[in-house]
Amino acid sequence: MFLKSAEAIMRKISIRTRLTFFYSLSGFLLLSVIALFLYWVTINILYKADYQFLSDEVDTVQYILHNKAYNLSALKQAVIDTPSERYGSIYRYFIRVTDDKGNPVIETPGMQSILPINNPASKTQDVLVKKRYWWYENSDTNYLIIQSPIQLGVNDNFGKIQIALDISYQHKVVSDRKKLGIALLAGTILVLFLGFFIAHRGMRSLYVLTETAKMITATSLHQRIDPKSWPTELGALGIAFNQMLDRIEASFIRLKQFSSDLSHELRIPINNLRGETELVLSRNHTCEEYQQVLASNLEELQRISQLIESMLFLSRAENPQLDLHKTLLNVHDEIAFVFDYYQTMAEEKNIRISFEGKGQLLGNSIMFRRMISNVLSNSLNYTPPGGTIHFSIIESDKDTLHIIASDNGAGIPEDHLPKIFDRFYRVDSSRSSPGGTGLGLAIVKSIVELHNGTVSITSQPDKGTALFFSFNK
Repeated sequence: MFLKSAEAIMRKISIRTRLTFFYSLSGFLLLSVIALFLYWVTINILYKADYQFLSDEVDTVQYILHNKAYNLSALKQAVIDTPSERYGSIYRYFIRVTDDKGNPVIETPGMQSILPINNPASKTQDVLVKKRYWWYENSDTNYLIIQSPIQLGVNDNFGKIQIALDISYQHKVVSDRKKLGIALLAGTILVLFLGFFIAHRGMRSLYVLTETAKMITATSLHQRIDPKSWPTELGALGIAFNQMLDRIEASFIRLKQFSSDLSHELRIPINNLRGETELVLSRNHTCEEYQQVLASNLEELQRISQLIESMLFLSRAENPQLDLHKTLLNVHDEIAFVFDYYQTMAEEKNIRISFEGKGQLLGNSIMFRRMISNVLSNSLNYTPPGGTIHFSIIESDKDTLHIIASDNGAGIPEDHLPKIFDRFYRVDSSRSSPGGTGLGLAIVKSIVELHNGTVSITSQPDKGTALFFSFNK
């Protein structure tokens, strides 16, 4: 429940605030780790120095006792004078040397008050024990004690040496964590401000994108942003945003052109219907004249119906959720079915139609036949008497099927070819088919794309046209 509430709160917080929070948290954790590491290193350096100091003092006294054969002057200098000189320094220490029976041989004044000779911690049954250390506290003063066997003189007599080092200063240094806390707090605050600044700078590109998006309307789709100076991730977003605007602008232009073309296509038959109706109502006519007007109106209505049907088909074809109900088609049989239907029309126009080849394709039979029908009908309209129309089916491999539809008709100028599949596009009025809607090839292209295929066209005026279809099975 708590996690869900936290997630709901985080979703309401701005990205800049989130980034600032996580920058600060990361900075705090990093500074904490660094501070703890430095604190640990400092403690180790201080205490290693203390241990090394005590060990060096033991070696110094051992050197005096062993090599100078109880040189009392040197021993007094090491045990009494030197520690007394350092009494006020941070390295204040006391030394005691005892014989093999535990009796003091020499010691620094004040050693007895710090570590009594009979202190349980300093007792041992064996004077030959190894060097050892322990912590000791006396009168709120902290000491580090070293106890080690020591050879007395040149003989084999062994005694014991004890050195107590006052480490109150070191203890105070490592226990005073206020400055460390203040430094950590100051570093965290600095990271907080830096994180806010960095997050604000990093989000500036998104602010630009937001302002640009606010200003975009139907009349300002030409606006673009310049993501060259943006970070890589946001630069990719900026490029995608510009590409989206390109697509929207192109679609909007096509929609405007489509609306204009549709209005033009509908205006002609509607004006014809209106004009003929007004004319026939202006005065009395014979029954035969009324029949002629009705027959003419029926043709115009059929043209409107055909136009609406084609537009509905294109609208359905652009629906990504359209279910085609594909089956495995015998392409030869499908084309033969369409050719049989147009055979009479071709004979009337003295045009020879033929096809060859075999292949199979996974597709929708009704749509495939409509595609072939539109192509063949278009060729028949623009092929002169005595011409030929030929379809070739080529199965190049198991995954690709090609269909080539060629004729030796009027042909199309090269500058018109890029727009030949656009809706309502016509090359010129002389080439327009009576009763045509200008949607035939647009429907062909939609059907091809629904079947995961591509279509291209080549043409030369007065020599003919060829359409190339390629389908992925």
